[in-house]
Amino acid sequence: MTSNPCYTHAVQPAWIFKGSCVIAKLPAKGKTFKLASYKGITASVALPKNNSKGNPTFVLVDALGGKAKDIKPFKKKPFPPIPKAAGKSVIYIEAVNSFAGLAFSKGSLIVKVTAKLPGTHCSVALLQQKGSKFSWFTIPVPPAVKSGTITETLPANGVKTFFPNGLPAGPLYFNAACK
Repeated sequence: MTSNPCYTHAVQPAWIFKGSCVIAKLPAKGKTFKLASYKGITASVALPKNNSKGNPTFVLVDALGGKAKDIKPFKKKPFPPIPKAAGKSVIYIEAVNSFAGLAFSKGSLIVKVTAKLPGTHCSVALLQQKGSKFSWFTIPVPPAVKSGTITETLPANGVKTFFPNGLPAGPLYFNAACK
């Protein structure tokens, strides 16, 4: 894992996740980014039609966190774990967008995780930063959970609710958890 170009601050500018990783271009027509299985868990993110220009770089990487010790500290600070009330973490996903203001015109953003789930009531959360503080925000649209797969589907206008100016450049962190 240490020789993989994904595991650098040039690619992941904050915490470095050391799970599966893909670095690819994001066309304006949209694209599905699929990660190779990592410790028995697969994840993918489908980005719909968008306003990107010139096929900017998009990075998707996952990690388990906790005892797996596959998330490197950032500025000597450990990665913020999800609150215990959310349940047991299935996987953390980091998306690094190189295009500021990425907005979706139609379709849905879809996050899909397949694993041996630690429960049937699952949620997907987004790590938010206010000043120097980080906190997890549970996406209010509950994901579909079926046969070991969590599917969070956010219509383009729903993404606009959370990101009125489009997705920022840089990393975004997600978690799928179940209880």
